[in-house]
Amino acid sequence: MATLLIGINSAFAISPAYKGYGELYSGYAIPSGDYYDGGFTYGVSTSHGVTLIDGLFVGLGVDAALAYYTEGYANRYGEKDSDYSGLFAVFAEGRYNILRSKRISPFVGLRLGGGFNGYDEVGSFYFSPAVGCTFNLTKRFGLDASIGYSLFTGSGQDEGSYYNDYAGNINCITFRVGIHF
Repeated sequence: MATLLIGINSAFAISPAYKGYGELYSGYAIPSGDYYDGGFTYGVSTSHGVTLIDGLFVGLGVDAALAYYTEGYANRYGEKDSDYSGLFAVFAEGRYNILRSKRISPFVGLRLGGGFNGYDEVGSFYFSPAVGCTFNLTKRFGLDASIGYSLFTGSGQDEGSYYNDYAGNINCITFRVGIHF
């Protein structure tokens, strides 16, 4: 067994090293259902983990966001009311930098987890793929920029409400900027 582990370690150059990410983001929020139009989302996220194989990061993180959107129908004064939702997620993240030894490297990433959809006030599933670019300033520090999609699921049903199909899921197209260390 030890020989197998040493062989795998040699073949893939596994050398775990700590890595962290911090990001700010903004984007377009699209609640599901007929009752709401789109709006905006603002958030912050951080994840911490290890690089296992050169360029492959795996870790855990948290995401906190605020989605702000308008109602799809005008009120009796001809104005559209607005609403907001706090979103929170705990996730596992995988990220792979394609050109690892270069100053500028494209990457792909995926976050999966669970959280809290503040509008529904229930737990939610969190799914967030992204593609972007890393700008390495030093060996351990750099800047990151990406575009991605985030999904916070919800129940989509409000028992006893006149509007029985409100924003169950919140879909977000996001632009992220951040640092890695």
